[in-house]
Amino acid sequence: MGLMFTRSYRASIVIALFVFAACTNNEASREGQKNKADGPPQATPSKAFTAADVAKLKWIEGTWRGMDGEKPFFERYRIEETAMVVEGLTDETVSKVESTDRFELKDGEFGKGEGEKRSAASAITADYIQFVPAVPGRGNNFRFERQADGTWNAILEWPATAEKPARQKVYKMEPWPPRNK
Repeated sequence: MGLMFTRSYRASIVIALFVFAACTNNEASREGQKNKADGPPQATPSKAFTAADVAKLKWIEGTWRGMDGEKPFFERYRIEETAMVVEGLTDETVSKVESTDRFELKDGEFGKGEGEKRSAASAITADYIQFVPAVPGRGNNFRFERQADGTWNAILEWPATAEKPARQKVYKMEPWPPRNK
């Protein structure tokens, strides 16, 4: 289930998250979700966030390099009042933006996408943000966790389905260019 990041098809984590969420939307996956009544309840998006909550995410601002196995990818994050803008960059020169995604605060909900492809935050703290599918059972969870060493982890989690066990993938995001130690 590895992602491939090539120059011509490199994608940001955020785009990958939505691709993976869409991949879990087939009928068998839906049935697997319905039949997992004994599993833990899924978190739902909060509708109580404010601009002050979005401001807690200032730690994610900057340009970052992540690794998908041996393949690097590059992203830039910035907070604009009540939005988080994520730019997927083509390569280590970080000079060309390949894609742009925007998470926005609307009516107390902080998220991106529409309908079954929407993901929204269920929790925001000074150290992490947790995203869940806006429609339970229609995608994966993901969170961004700040680390003490100035890096952060993007953690993608897929629930168990009839075909697959629950799984997780972690991307360590490091400042780019590297900071002098």
